[in-house]
Amino acid sequence: MGIFTSILNFFTNPIADLAGSYRERKRLAAESAKMLVDAEIKLKISKLEAKARRFEQTANNDADYDMQVLKNRNESLMDNFIIIIFSALLIAHFISTLQPYIAKGWLAMGYRGAPWWFEFIIVGIAVSTLGLMGLFRIFWRQKTSNKKQIKSSTQS
Repeated sequence: MGIFTSILNFFTNPIADLAGSYRERKRLAAESAKMLVDAEIKLKISKLEAKARRFEQTANNDADYDMQVLKNRNESLMDNFIIIIFSALLIAHFISTLQPYIAKGWLAMGYRGAPWWFEFIIVGIAVSTLGLMGLFRIFWRQKTSNKKQIKSSTQS
């Protein structure tokens, strides 16, 4: 029986080794796939955490900026003068007797209506007067997304 077992082992051991190494390769492949999935999950989590940190830092910076603007505003008469001038121009757009003069003024400068920078200055005044840097960021994102939408619709 010993010789028969030895002969049988001689032929079956290589097959058993192949099957065993095949199982081992499958196990290693499964472990590698799991490690890859885990790494992808960690990467996504890291990206989200970094985005949250950036958002928090931006909010803190905006709050610091707003506080500094409000402190500086009390010390400058020029700021008040500029605010009064641009506020008067904005209000003049809504007074019917002044509207033709405002329109002619914009036309004389080459604009069909109030230019983008006038709108930008009015928002800047709101930001500096009220300390609304967050409002400015929303306004700016909206402006840039509108431009992207216009570009994509004209290219289609």
